[in-house]
This record gives sequence, structure tokens and C-alpha cells, in this order.
Amino acid sequence: MKPLKFIFFLIIFSVLGLSSAMATHIRAGEITAKRISNTSLTYRVTLTTYTDQINGVQANEGQNFVKFYFGVTGVPLYDVKRKKKTLINASTMCNVYDTTFTFPAQGRYTITCAITNRNANTVNLPGRTDEISFFVETTIVVNGTLGLNNTPVLLNIPIDTAGVGKRFIHNPGAFDADGDSLAYRLTIPKRDFGEGSGLGETITGYKDPATLGQPLLTEDGSGASFFKIDAITGDLIWDAPGKWTTPQYQINVAFIIEEWRKGNNGLYSKIGEITRDMQIIVVETPNNRPLLTVPNQICVEAGEKVEFKVTAIDKDNNNLKITTNGGVYNRDAGGLNASYVAPLEAKFTPLNQTQKSPASGTFTWETNCKHVRGQAYDVLFKVEDFPGRFAVQLTDIKTVKIKVIPPRPRGLNAKNTERGVELRWQQYPDCNIQNAEIVVYRKEGCSNYIPAQCEIGLPASLGFVEVARVSVKDTFFLDTKAQNGKIYSYSLVANLASSEFVSIPSVPSNEACVGSELPQRAPVITNVSVEKTDNQTGRILVKWTRPLNFDSTEHKGPYQYKLYRATGINGGTFQLVTSISTKVNKTADTVFVDDGLNTVSNGYTYKVAFIYESDKVLAESQVASSVRLTVNSDAQKVKLSWQANVPWNNDNRKHRIYRESKTNPGTFNIIAEVSVQAVNTFTYFDDGTDKFPDDGINTIPMVVDTSYCYKVETVGAYARLPQLGLLYNFSQVNCGTPIDNTPPCPPVFSTEEINCQNLDRKAICESNSISNKFTWRTPISASGIVCRVDILKYNIYYARYKDEQPKLLATVSALENSFIHVKPLQDGFAGCYYITAVNRLNIESGPSNIICKDNCPIVELPNVLTPNSDGKNDTFTPMTCSAFIKSISIEIYNRYGTKVYQSSGESLNWDGKSNNGAELASGTYYYISQVVIQRLDKNDEIPTTIKGWIELIR
Repeated sequence: MKPLKFIFFLIIFSVLGLSSAMATHIRAGEITAKRISNTSLTYRVTLTTYTDQINGVQANEGQNFVKFYFGVTGVPLYDVKRKKKTLINASTMCNVYDTTFTFPAQGRYTITCAITNRNANTVNLPGRTDEISFFVETTIVVNGTLGLNNTPVLLNIPIDTAGVGKRFIHNPGAFDADGDSLAYRLTIPKRDFGEGSGLGETITGYKDPATLGQPLLTEDGSGASFFKIDAITGDLIWDAPGKWTTPQYQINVAFIIEEWRKGNNGLYSKIGEITRDMQIIVVETPNNRPLLTVPNQICVEAGEKVEFKVTAIDKDNNNLKITTNGGVYNRDAGGLNASYVAPLEAKFTPLNQTQKSPASGTFTWETNCKHVRGQAYDVLFKVEDFPGRFAVQLTDIKTVKIKVIPPRPRGLNAKNTERGVELRWQQYPDCNIQNAEIVVYRKEGCSNYIPAQCEIGLPASLGFVEVARVSVKDTFFLDTKAQNGKIYSYSLVANLASSEFVSIPSVPSNEACVGSELPQRAPVITNVSVEKTDNQTGRILVKWTRPLNFDSTEHKGPYQYKLYRATGINGGTFQLVTSISTKVNKTADTVFVDDGLNTVSNGYTYKVAFIYESDKVLAESQVASSVRLTVNSDAQKVKLSWQANVPWNNDNRKHRIYRESKTNPGTFNIIAEVSVQAVNTFTYFDDGTDKFPDDGINTIPMVVDTSYCYKVETVGAYARLPQLGLLYNFSQVNCGTPIDNTPPCPPVFSTEEINCQNLDRKAICESNSISNKFTWRTPISASGIVCRVDILKYNIYYARYKDEQPKLLATVSALENSFIHVKPLQDGFAGCYYITAVNRLNIESGPSNIICKDNCPIVELPNVLTPNSDGKNDTFTPMTCSAFIKSISIEIYNRYGTKVYQSSGESLNWDGKSNNGAELASGTYYYISQVVIQRLDKNDEIPTTIKGWIELIR
């Protein structure tokens, strides 16, 4: 018998050991999905997990299947087989499970997977974490109009290492093959709600990493430790991990990546989201983290080569390794071939695989038209150091955004003909893209507009209007609607479709101008210069030449100049200002001072007509406007920009900037000569420095909210009339104030947690409402920067459900530091909130930390009903009144199993009568109730069954 007993206990021990092993291995993971059929709603769904190879080898070896839930009513959990496993490093295995599934109809579906269990010793989760299940979910919008949509793929593995007291940065390396916009937000890791339910619940007792250990300070010691994710870049930042009771500890965190699609109305709609649950190992180490240097955002026209250098340094002079990932390499997270972008993919060549500090590498990418899309490509770079066997490796991560836009049309020429204006341009690159076109634009006059790098489309302010759309294969267009004798500018913009609804414009072509030739025998305007700035008595000096090539023997006198004026610098309705008799031999006849003008508010445009034989027009000059100066407030400086619509050329000259003296009002000193090349370079930022010493040094400190006044003197010339020399013209005087336009720091938002066990339900029922109370404070400093104190108000934002975009709920004054949101009883506490600060310049801070509250999923029904109108137990109703209840139904049976009553609705109030109104006899009755509770997550609003008994006493 003893041998039998031994074998029996050995078997039990083995089973227990296997159970333990099966429960201790999941570290991180996420679910992705891709539609694979144009004719059906079929998706390939993939779960990627990362497992513990130190304590969970046996468990992972036994995990050949997992169960997927596809969010379809009536469809049971799917058994999905593991397709591959890859050893990431000595402590982590990557496992891939995937299958195909055809959804029954269009709609929003949440795909989930729960696995037993997480690995042990995760300090920010409660209790024994090897007894907590692992749960991830992904929501997709299944809609045929979205095409073969993909969720983002995450190319950076979700296992990372941080150092105590060292700033930690991680990025998931998300890549969306469809070019959709991505947004990021933190969430709380989840566990399985129940065996086979396919639902999850947030882990109660989860702790924010910024609250763990001591000291809770940033790396530079300037502020409180924080843990956040950048909503735009996806950078997960922990600055900085605290010291724990052990020299090494691990945490798990979760974040959501939202996928937004731009529609044909220009608005964005959320079409899905992925939850990634990841693990961070924190270690005490004397090692200092290395630092990466990468370029800022890059923008290129398709067909151009992107090339830049990435460098890294290490304070400890350790060896370094620079790696990179992103969809542009056509490699998945495991380094295997993928097809994320059209050929050719990008390349990164490190100087050596492992380099002594400083280290470097070169990124290159030959772009083409198929790379054009609305969103920038994110390319993630990572440097890790090699501090030796007794220290922990640390890393730094930076992301470079690369925007690829359509190539611009080139070589545009315009020519006046009898048929109209002929436009010709170079053949557009063969992009092999459907729905590509070239848009032809026209405006009156020549604007000399030269776009900045990657400045797509034509600004509406220039006044161009669309006149035609042609194929990208065309190189010619005839404008038959142009009026003969007028001056026109033309420009081309290429539109390339990036999706069914979205087309991306190129940078405009060069501008081609026709009809701008100097008219023969016409006066030539040389000056339109503001002499006095005033809203009633403003004055402009206008000068012009005698008619070019005038022959008095051909055209008899008497002669006159007629000067016309239009309000605005782009012309308009001209009105006669004055008539000046002339003998065409005195230059004094070609000067006029136009006064009584509002030069504060308006610029003015002029033209001169030459009259012979008293009333015959020989020719008109081209139009010329005054110089219009715009002054805008900027951070600790003032921005000046100016423009004029003139027939001469003000480009490639040095324009002069004048500033009024503070000590001698009315006196203007030259503070700078600005070299301008084209119209979009007619700008200058005054930071108080006098850069023109010839008339004395007048450098001043720029004081915020103090007014400074300026005028500009332009310098130009007629290229075809060099004898006229340089032409100098003043703008009006305009004033501006420097400001401090840095946004306020986000407030620190807080509230009391809801304790469902100690909730005063009686008080809630009596008040018939719910109150969420919040408090906040504005930090003194953040990330080493002193926070602004000129707060004017706070904006509180609220979303009823967690997957909704919060909207403005209320605005309170800067004197407040608390807010109470009173809500309907049924809605309960559920909702997400954040707050922003707004300063007196109406500049809003970024959002604070987000606070989400949920309702207590508890419904209690009484056991006694005494309908005697004494005010006690007169009706059978929830002891929690209708708080949090969205709907409730009930069926009541007598002891013989006969149904005697049923009802459904938002409330329950049974008075001991049957449905036909008859009073039921005293006795014991049994009930089945289906209750739906209002929850933070719509997916959690599922019926809960409650069974029990009730004693009816009369």
C-alpha cells in the first residue's frame, strides 16, 4: 500500500506543480486585426504575448491555445492555436496566436482574450499577481466603406528596463499602414471578469507608478515624480522611478492607442483602439542613461531622398548600440519581412553594431509617390548602453516624424494669345495613383508668392481662385475666360488621393504672371509712401514719371494726369482723386500728396492715366499700393510683416525697420536692415536688439505687455527701367506688444475614490442625485520650467463614457480650486474628467491627468414586503433606490412555480399585487431579476441575473 500512496501523492504533487506553472508567465501583450477580404467582413486577428522565461517556461510551453471572444452575441469563445514563438532574450519569449473570423454584420466589436495568469511579483498590482489573469482587448469598427483597414501594429516590444531615479522613456512604435491618425492615453490593466464571459474588469488596487517608492522626484529633482503618455507621439514617460524595498522590482501598465480616420467632410471619426499591457523592470544602478540626438520633424516632397545622422553619447563612456524600427523599414516587431510601405523601404546604417561613445548612424530613404499620406511616418530610434556585467543596461528613445507630400508641378509658363492664356508645364512624375489631378488657380495681379518648405496648397489670403482641374498626365491648359489686358497670376497644385475620402495637395508650383509688361507711352508710378499715420488726417506721397516714349507730335495737348485711388492694397473700385494739368516737361507735375486718409486702418492703391486733347486717354499706369505693415505679438518679441502690391520688384533687397524711441516719442531709429528674397520673407522679429549701429545703438529690453511702434521702409527697383534707380517707400506706423505666450502648466487633478462598500446609499437616494467633487492645484514648476501664475480660469472637461472624447463641461474662475458635478441618479458617478488652465491671454494648458469614475455594480433587494401603507417596506424596490440602474426586469413566482408578476423598466416598485391588480396572499415568493447598471464602459453594461426570495406579510 505504501508504494500506492507514494504514487498517489506524487501524482497530486505533479498536478499542483503544473497548475502553479500554468499560472505564472504572462508579462505583456496586445491584439491586432486586419481585414483580409474585399467581399466579406473577414479579419485576421492576432494576439501577441510576451512571457516570463525565468519562472514561466513550463506554463508557456503548455499554452498552445488561447481563447478569443469576438464580441458577437451567441458566438462562443474561439480556441486559437499558437503559430510561432520567438525568444526575444534570455528572460522573454514572444508568442503569436492568430486566426480568421467573419463578422456577421457591420458594427463596432470588441475582441478580447484572457489568459491565466500574469507572472509573479508585480508591485503595483494587488496581492499575488500570479493569481491575477491577464486580459487585453481591441475594438474595431467593421464597415465595408473603410476598405481593407488595419489596426496599428506595434513594432517596439513591451518589455523595458528603467533605472531608479533615471528618466524613463518608452514608445510602442505604432505604425498604421492606412495612414490613419493615432492618439494615445493611459488606462488601468484589466483582469478576466469571469470564466468564459469574454469580458474584463479593471484591476482594483492598481497603483500609479509615480506613487511607488521613494523619493518621488523627477530625475533633476525639480518636481514631483510623474508617469504619463504623450497623446500625440505615444512617448510613455516616467520621471523618475522611486527606490523600492528591493534593488529590483517590476510593474505593469496599460495604455490605449486610438485610431482616427479622416472622412470626406474633413472630420475625424474614431474607428478603433488597441490596449497594450506592458511590463517595466526597475533596477537600482549607478549607470547613467545614454542620450540620443535626432533631427526635428522632416518634410519632403515624394521623390526626394531623406538622409540624416543619428548620434548618441554616454556620460559613462560605455559602448553603445543604436537600433531603430518603424513601418518605413518593412520589418515587423520580430525583425521579419513585412509590407508596410511600398518599395523602396528605408535603411539605417550604424557606424558599427557596437560603438564607443559617441555613436552614430545614418538614415536614408528614397521616397516616391506611393509614400504620400496625410500623417507623418514615425521612425523610432533607440540607444542602449553596455555598462558591463555588474550594471544594468539603460536606454534612450526618440521618434522622428517624416512627412511625405506630393511633388509639386514644375516649370509653369504663361503666355497671352488670341485664343486666351496658354499655360504649359513639365510632365508630372508618374505616380501611378488613381484620382490624382492638377488644379489650375488664377488671380488678378502678380503676388510674387513663394511658399515655404512643405507649405501645401495656396493660402486663401492670396486671392487665387480655382479655374480648372486636369489630369496629372496633362501639360497644357488654355484659359479662355481670362480678360484681355488684365494682369493675371497662375499657379498649379497637384492633388493625390491618400484614401477614398482624403486627397493631399502639393506645394504650389512657381507663379506665372501675364500682362504685367510695362505699357508703352504710360506714366510709371515710382512711389506710394505713407508720410503720416492717422485715422483721419493720414497722408500718402505718390510719385510717377512722365509717359514713357511720349511723342508730342503724335498726340496733341492739352495734357493732364488723372490720379485714381482704391481702398486696400489689392485694388478695387478706383475713384478720381485729382487732375493735374501738365506740359510734359516738368517733373513737379508728377508728385501728389494725398491727405485726409485713414492710414491707420487702410492701405491704398493708385493708378495714373495720361490724357491728351483734354479728354482722350493715351495710357494708364500699372497699379501700385502703399506698404502695409502688420504687427503681431510674440513671445518676448514682436513680429513684423509687410506687403505691397507694386509693379516694381522689392525682392532681393535690404528693407529697413524703424522703431520709435521710448525716451523721445516721435523719433524713429533704424534697428535693422532685413535681407528679403521673396514675399514670404518680408518679416522681422524684434527682440529689442538694435542691429543697425550707424545711427546709434538703441537696444532695449522688451517688456511684456508694453507697446512698441514701428514703420518699415521698402527698397525696390524696375528691372526694365534701371534709370529710375532704387525706389524707397514707407509703410504706415503700427504698434504691438510682446507677450509671454507659453501655455500654463496642466493642473494636478484629484478626487476621492469611491468606496462601494462604505457608500452612503440612503443619502444618495434621499438627494435623488449624484455629486462628483474634484479639487486641483497648479504646480509651481513642471519639467524644470517655472509655471505661469496669470491664470484667468479653469476649464473642466467631461465624457460620460470612457471611449468618448471629453467635451467642455464648465468654466470656473481662477479663484476656485474645486468643482462639484451634480449628475442624475441613474447616471451615477460614471464618467471621465480632466481640467485645463487658461491664462489671461486665453492660452490653454494641456490636459491634466484624467480621472475616471465608475458606478458600483451592486444591487440589493429586500427579503420582506409589508404593503400596509406605514411607510416601511410598502413596496419591493432596490435598497439602493434607482441609483446607477439603467434597466431592471423581474419575474416573481409563488411557491408552486406559477408566475404571479412581471415588469421591466428603469425602476422596480412591486406592491404585492399580481399584474391584473389582485392582492396576493401572504407567503414566500421567489424572483429572478435582470439588472443593467450604468457603467463607465458601455461594454460593461450587460445584464446581471439576481435570484432570491421575498416574504410577503399582510
